[in-house]
Amino acid sequence: MKSLLLLVSFFFLQFSFAQEITPKLDRTTIKIGEPIQYEVKIDYKEGDKIVFPTISDSLNYHIEVLGKKLDTIKTDGKSEIVQHLQLTGYDVGKFSIPSLSIQKNGENLTTKKLEIEIQDIAVDTTKNAIFPIKPVMEEEYSIGDYWNKYWLYGIIALILFIIAIVLVVLYIRAKSKLSGKDLYKTPYDEAKTSLKALDAKKYLKRGEQKEYYTQLSFIVRRYLGRVYNFSALEILSDDLVKYISTKQDILPEDIQKFKQFLYDADLVKFAKQQFDDSTNNIYRNWIEEFVERTKPLEIPENADLKKDIVTGEKYKQFNNN
Repeated sequence: MKSLLLLVSFFFLQFSFAQEITPKLDRTTIKIGEPIQYEVKIDYKEGDKIVFPTISDSLNYHIEVLGKKLDTIKTDGKSEIVQHLQLTGYDVGKFSIPSLSIQKNGENLTTKKLEIEIQDIAVDTTKNAIFPIKPVMEEEYSIGDYWNKYWLYGIIALILFIIAIVLVVLYIRAKSKLSGKDLYKTPYDEAKTSLKALDAKKYLKRGEQKEYYTQLSFIVRRYLGRVYNFSALEILSDDLVKYISTKQDILPEDIQKFKQFLYDADLVKFAKQQFDDSTNNIYRNWIEEFVERTKPLEIPENADLKKDIVTGEKYKQFNNN
C-alpha cells in the first residue's frame, strides 16, 4: 500500500513540475535603473502551437520592461523558443518578477516567480564639494547689442518658422480630406479594398509570411471592430474570440475557424512558424468569405429606420445565411 501511495505521489509531483517552466536571470541584485536579463525557454518541435503572453512596458508597479524579443534556438537536434526580456526598476527594495503563462498545444505552462533586489546608489559627498550660490551677474549685452550681432540669424529663423507653419497647415488640410473620404467608407468596403491591396504586395511569393499574417490579422480585426464598435485591435486573441462568440449573427464554425487563425497567425509572427501555400490560401479565402457572410445589408430609404448612433451607417441585418 505504501508503494502504491509513493508511486501516485511521484506521478503528481512529475505532473506539477511539467506545468512549470523555470525562468533565468543573469543576476539577482542590481542598482537603480541598471538593466537585467531575463529569459524563459520552452521546448518546441514542428507542429507544436505555442503562444507567449503579450508583454507591455512593465511587468508590475516596480519592474519595467526595457526590451523584448523571441528567438528560436536549435542545439543537438532539439529546438527551443526563448523569450528574452530586459528589465530594470527604479525603486529600492526586494521585488518579485511575476509568473508568465505560456500556452503549448492548448496547455497553460506557468513560470516560477523570481525575486530581485534593487539597491540605491551611494553618493560620496566628500568627493563632491558643495559651493555657495554665486551672486547675480550684471547683464553684459542689451537687446540692441544682440540684435546688431545676430540679426541675420533672427531673420533666417523667422523665415523657417513661417515655412514650418505653412507646411503644418497644408498637412492638416490634406489629412482632413483623406479622413473625410474614409469616414463614409463602410467596414465591408474597407476590408475588401485592404484584402486586394494585401494580395498586390505579394508577400507570400517573397516568403514574408510574418508581414502577411500581421496585415491579414489587422484587416479582420479592424473589420470586426468597425462592425461591432469596439477596440478589436487592442485586445488579446483569446479575449477577441470570447467577444465575438457572444454575437448571434456569427456562425459557430466561423468562430472556431477565427480562433484557429489567430493562434496560427501568432505562431507565424512570434515563433517564426511557416505554413504551406495551401494553408495560406485557405485562411485568405476564408477571411474574404467571412467578411461576405457578416456584411451588414444597407437599409433602403425609409423614414422609420434610423442610422447607427455610433458609425452613422445605415444597416439593418447580417447576411450570414
